[in-house]
Amino acid sequence: GELWRSHRKTMAAESRRARIAVCGAGWWAQGWHLPHLSRNTRARIVAIVEPQAHPYSPITPLKSLEDLGSQYSVPTFSSIDDLLAAGVELDGLLVCTTHASHFEVGMKGLSAGLHIMMEKPMTTDVDEARKLAAAAAKSGQTLMVNNTANWRSQTIAALEMVQNGSIGEVQHVACSMHSPLLWLFDDPVNKSWTKPSGSMAGNGFGWGQLPHLLAWVLKVCALEPTSAYAVMG
Repeated sequence: GELWRSHRKTMAAESRRARIAVCGAGWWAQGWHLPHLSRNTRARIVAIVEPQAHPYSPITPLKSLEDLGSQYSVPTFSSIDDLLAAGVELDGLLVCTTHASHFEVGMKGLSAGLHIMMEKPMTTDVDEARKLAAAAAKSGQTLMVNNTANWRSQTIAALEMVQNGSIGEVQHVACSMHSPLLWLFDDPVNKSWTKPSGSMAGNGFGWGQLPHLLAWVLKVCALEPTSAYAVMG
């Protein structure tokens, strides 16, 4: 009897799928997040939010918001406010909107009691990032930034090497990241990656790729930064 009850509880927990609203339907959402979420047996897409009826990307043709709603059999909304007002039952938000809008969408999601997974860069303003982190800590909700490289098998192996001391004590880190992405960061037509928005200081490769590198270093070395500065030539 007790074993069966335990089994039923386990089965019930496994059958409970996280109800996720995807906020932002640009090329990364359409090409990555939505397809992967739709195949994830532990999650369920319940809504898509996108302010543009016909999202556009110079990188690849995109589906309209109406077509996405039909493809994934979910309601669509033009704003986070409309989504929250509609009373859709949610567990969390996947935020892949424009960089400068991350803070507003994230704060509204946390205020609604939702867990947040947010694309990098977290925000375009340090104070906004701190406010988001503080709001998440106060609410008890999970706030994650999508640094995908941190969960690769190579990263876990490197972390274990540091943790078990097989390479000794980490005293200095020198690293570099090379990505063949000139087509993305050097083409003015890609405005979201070449033009500043919000309070951003510039845009480009630093905003697009340095979050990957820095998050990887902090993950593998278990470091807590105390200060930061940058030099550009």
